[in-house]
Amino acid sequence: MTTKTTYQWPQSKDIYPYRPGRFDAPKHWRYNLRSFLNRGSIRRFEQFINQHPFLVDIFNTHLDYSYPVACRFLDKRFNASQRFNAICDNLLFLPEKLTALSTPLWEKPLSFGEVIPDFEMTLSMTTHQPMEGYWVLELWHKPRNELVYLLTFAKLGDALLIAVVQGPNFEGSKEMVKQLTKSCHGLRPAYLMVETMKSLTKILGYDKLLGIPQKYQNKSRFIQSKQYTVDYDAIFGESGGELKDYWELPLEMDRNLDDIPSKKRSMYRKRYAMLDEITLTIKDTLKL
Repeated sequence: MTTKTTYQWPQSKDIYPYRPGRFDAPKHWRYNLRSFLNRGSIRRFEQFINQHPFLVDIFNTHLDYSYPVACRFLDKRFNASQRFNAICDNLLFLPEKLTALSTPLWEKPLSFGEVIPDFEMTLSMTTHQPMEGYWVLELWHKPRNELVYLLTFAKLGDALLIAVVQGPNFEGSKEMVKQLTKSCHGLRPAYLMVETMKSLTKILGYDKLLGIPQKYQNKSRFIQSKQYTVDYDAIFGESGGELKDYWELPLEMDRNLDDIPSKKRSMYRKRYAMLDEITLTIKDTLKL
């Protein structure tokens, strides 16, 4: 089998191959219609990808990575031009930042080790819905090799944007979240992911972190569930954010213990020490 050296926009049959017993015709119709309506952006995108050999390999391997050009990316409000520019910007900004890594993120997830016992944090290129962003922080339960939490992010102008925060929805997940919260000294796992992203934002050299408002978030199938719903406005609001065009998140946590009951201050000190240790680990691992 030869490796393709150029990239072409995938056909619908490549995105949705035939599966016995499945009626995928509506998906093919939507894909072909969107491809036709966005044919100008698609031609420009083919030219862009073919200028970067590493992207040719990625997009010939992950055919679904292309679809956001003709569909949605990050923010429901984006028009075709904004979507195209955001996609191109996001495919390059992190590889250009992390040139010191021995193995690129799209070949192998980068591990930050066990941030708490039995739970490993990684940074990688997404294996989920690319419309939510191409880069992802993931928290794994190592004993069962099970994904527990993820956060996808993207570059948006001179800021980074959190597009998804997703928790577990499997048998025993509620108990796991309780145990995680206890291990994180009272910090709930969703907020651990946000605080980790705050650290990553600073380490990557950005001084602005944004969160997607609930009503503009792209609802992918990965995050939709009758058993689990994500309230982005609550997460970002409780993380100190201020809602404007996006949620604007402070990069520094208020660590004043004066208003904390004395019996809880030890827990908060341990929490802050844990977050500081995570920050140092990320910085050392990224070689920044």
